[in-house]
Amino acid sequence: MKYSIFFLLSLLAFSACQNEADPTEEAAQAETATSTTISLTPDQMQQANVELGQPQERAIGSYISCSGQIDVPPAGRHAIHSPVMGFVGNIKHLPGQYVERGTPLTSIHHPDLIRLQRDFLETAARLPFLEKDKARKAELAESDAASQKAFETIASELAVAQSRLSGLRAELELIGIDVDELEQSQTLQKRIYLYAPVSGYLAAIPAQPGQLVQPDAPLFRMIDRSHLHLELEVYAKDLPKVKKGQPVRIQQAGSEQEMRGQVHLIGQSVDLERKTARVHVHFDEPPTQLAVGTFLFAHIQVDSRQTTVVPASAIVRSGESAYVFQQTDKGFERVPVQLGQQEGEYYELKDSDMPLKGPIALKGAYYINGTE
Repeated sequence: MKYSIFFLLSLLAFSACQNEADPTEEAAQAETATSTTISLTPDQMQQANVELGQPQERAIGSYISCSGQIDVPPAGRHAIHSPVMGFVGNIKHLPGQYVERGTPLTSIHHPDLIRLQRDFLETAARLPFLEKDKARKAELAESDAASQKAFETIASELAVAQSRLSGLRAELELIGIDVDELEQSQTLQKRIYLYAPVSGYLAAIPAQPGQLVQPDAPLFRMIDRSHLHLELEVYAKDLPKVKKGQPVRIQQAGSEQEMRGQVHLIGQSVDLERKTARVHVHFDEPPTQLAVGTFLFAHIQVDSRQTTVVPASAIVRSGESAYVFQQTDKGFERVPVQLGQQEGEYYELKDSDMPLKGPIALKGAYYINGTE
C-alpha cells in the first residue's frame, strides 16, 4: 500500500513539472504571435520594386452617379426628303458612310417635273404679248375706240399671268431647278438631285432605287458628329447639387478607359415617370470611336475637399480589413487603416490620427505581404 501511494505522488509531481511553462519559451512565442514586422534586404526591395513615400494631401470629391447616352443636338440630325413626288434614282452610298456637304446622294424623276417647267416657260412666253395688248387697249380706251371693260379684262389677265409666273419660279427654285438657266437654255430638266446638306454620316437609307416616294417620306437620315455631347438622366433629388461647370467622369460599361467632361446645361423639367431630369454634358475630348446612342455611366463631382490619400498599390486587403506597410528601424510593420472614398487610383484614409510616423510602401505592398 505504501508503494502505491508513493507511486501516485511521484506521478503527480512529474505531471506538474511537465505542465510548468518555460518563461523564455513563452516570451518567444508571444513575440512571434504579435509581431507584424517584416524584414527585407535591399536586393529584395529592388526586385519587388518597393517604392517608399508618405501619404499625400489631395483634393478628392463627392460624386453623383448617373447614366445617359451620347447624343447630338437637334441641328445635328438631318432627314432628307424629296421636295416632289417622284421615282428614286441610283443610290451609291451605304449606311454608316461619311459624306461631305454637297455630295450628290440620289436623283428624283417624274413627268410632273416636266409639266411644271413647261408651264413656267409657257407663262413666261405669254407675258410679253399680254403686256403689249394691255398697252394697246389702254390707248384705245383713252380715245374711246375700245371699251374700258376690254382694258380691265386684259389688265386682269396680265396680273394673273405675272402672279402665276412668280409662283412657278418660286416652286421650281424650291425643288432645286435653276430657273435662270431654264429661261436662257429653254431646256427642260428631266430630274432633280438630292445633296448632303452637311458633312456627316449616313445613319439610315430607307429609300430604294426605283421607288415612288412622296415628299413626306424620308429618303436619307444623316448625323453631324461635330457637336457630340452626353445626355445624362439625373434623379430629381440630386438635381439641386448639380451646377454648370462641374467636372464629370465618364466610362463605358466593361471598359477601364475614363473620359472627362463638364456640365453645360441643366434640364428645367422632371420626367414624372422616371423621376429624372436631363443634364447636358460636353466632353473635354469627344469620343471618336463611340456611336451616337452609346450608353455610358457618369459621376458628377458636386464638391471637393482636401484629405489624406494613398495610391491603391499601397493597400493590402485581408477580408474586410485593409493595411499599409510602414517602414521602421526593424523592417516593415503592417498597420491597419480605414479607407474612405476612392477617386481614380487613390483611396482616402479616414483615420485623422493614424499612427504613421515613417514612410510607407507606396508600391510593392503585396510582395511585402507575401513574405510575411
